[in-house]
Amino acid sequence: MEEKERVLTNRQMTFASKIVEGIYSNAECARLAGFSQKVARKQACVLLNGRDFPHVVEYIQELREERE
Repeated sequence: MEEKERVLTNRQMTFASKIVEGIYSNAECARLAGFSQKVARKQACVLLNGRDFPHVVEYIQELREERE
């Protein structure tokens, strides 16, 4: 099975780094990454669910492993 090239947007990378910092709520991480106040909570949920953006969850895991 071929592994697809994953491309993360700047917002996704910022969101992931804020999640790994562990000092903000999920919604606040989305707001800090540039998502609007209105959609931040929903967008955080979508980015973290593992189905819609699995590459974001993988990137978060990589960042956590680097921190340890």
